[in-house]
Amino acid sequence: MSDEHEHAKLGEVGEHPLSVLLFSWMRTKLFHKVMLIGLGALGAILIGFEMVLAFQPIKDATGVPGFYGIFGFLAFGLAVLSGWPLGKLLRRPEDYYETRSGEAGRDR
Repeated sequence: MSDEHEHAKLGEVGEHPLSVLLFSWMRTKLFHKVMLIGLGALGAILIGFEMVLAFQPIKDATGVPGFYGIFGFLAFGLAVLSGWPLGKLLRRPEDYYETRSGEAGRDR
């Protein structure tokens, strides 16, 4: 077969052609920028709607528009970021299970 008749590779090895056809547009940098800006704008619009449509006097911190969304985001971020120091604390050397006690550094 000549080089001019070879098909271009659309996806990674083992990737289903239909998934490449349907979702390859999501791999572009523009998609990520548009998605980030769109989600941020949607969040701001929804908080604005909450301020206008469900107006009630603020009695405590939970009455602030967007409180539960912001609190949830910060709590989830704290839970995820707490895994980083915990991982450093609990991590073992790469050859931890390959050596017996007292044999570390000795050739077999």
